Amino acid sequence: MSDQKKPIIVIDTQLILRAAINERSLPARLIFEMGEEYVLAVSPGIRAEVKDVLNRPKLRRKFNKLTDEIVDRVLAVLDSGTQVTPLEIPEVSRDPKDDIFLATAVSAKAKIIVSEDNDLLVLNPYKDIRIVTALDFLELLEKINEVDDDKK
Repeated sequence: MSDQKKPIIVIDTQLILRAAINERSLPARLIFEMGEEYVLAVSPGIRAEVKDVLNRPKLRRKFNKLTDEIVDRVLAVLDSGTQVTPLEIPEVSRDPKDDIFLATAVSAKAKIIVSEDNDLLVLNPYKDIRIVTALDFLELLEKINEVDDDKK
């Protein structure tokens, strides 16, 4: 799939955490194995939140798979994404921590936010940005790939 055809997406912290603690989960598959099928948009605020969450002592104690190595792997994925810095972060979500994902998506001209967070999902769509679950995003990718295959 050419870069022009790849959807620009934002992935929320909850999915990234799920990927980090279970390498066989759907979020892990999306983040670690399927990154060539989309363009990941990341802002400094998202990176900082992910780093903070993945390094919380309480989570580290609860999930033994949450090691320095997996945190470094996750941060490398984020760092390899398209970096954007929203000029403003409007208050939109009922959880103010989620506004960074919306602002990042707008700044990056993303078409999709992938989330399992109900505070984000209830906003679907937001400014022509679809907010979908990981499973719904996987289905969207499959449809995009089918269309690409039909054009060949």
